Amino acid sequence: MAAGRRIGLVIAILLMAAGCAQRQAALPPVPMPAPQPGPGMHMWPNRDAIQSACLNDLAATGAQFELIAQAEPGKNGCTLVNGVKLTRTTVPLNLPVEMTCPMALRYMQFEQTVLQPEAQRLFGRPLGQVNHAGGFTCRRMTGGGGRLSEHAHGRAFDIWGFTLSDGTRLSVKDHFRARGAIGEYLRNVSRQACRYFSVVLGPNGDANHQDHFHWDIGPWPRCGG
Repeated sequence: MAAGRRIGLVIAILLMAAGCAQRQAALPPVPMPAPQPGPGMHMWPNRDAIQSACLNDLAATGAQFELIAQAEPGKNGCTLVNGVKLTRTTVPLNLPVEMTCPMALRYMQFEQTVLQPEAQRLFGRPLGQVNHAGGFTCRRMTGGGGRLSEHAHGRAFDIWGFTLSDGTRLSVKDHFRARGAIGEYLRNVSRQACRYFSVVLGPNGDANHQDHFHWDIGPWPRCGG
């Protein structure tokens, strides 16, 4: 009889354990708390994780910018996704410029690792201003068979010159082939741009870029600075 009672007790315990396991399995999962921004980070409204990461990286460079609402494809197919308006970089701009966050981030990296160090090396002084002809513009490529320019998607930036902190002007049109430090600076900048951008065009590229640099992060690589 004692053995029978022990067997019955064991069976009852096993049945109770099984019931508890079933009830535990049926409980809904505990929701994870939403991620909170760390020091120096922001939660950008209506931006997904990838876009927010780019915006945080861009802010970390010291760039000043405003967010731009996403431009839906128009009748011409022009779009601006994850767009920003750069109002100031580590070097003042002659005008604010609109482009995608990835293009702005790539430009900032280039400015800080090439444009400024080369100016210090060759002139012993920093750049005072970057002179550009625009970023996002809804237009087609010149001589491109009607294909949309990378400007039409905010992935391109046109630069026509620079100004040193002492007021010296560096013009792509006037000085690209010049002797001395100014010409060397412009040519070095154009060559090194090929390490940062997909397409680099300038006076050595084609007849349409004799007076400015075109830098973009589109899908068709070409180094023709």
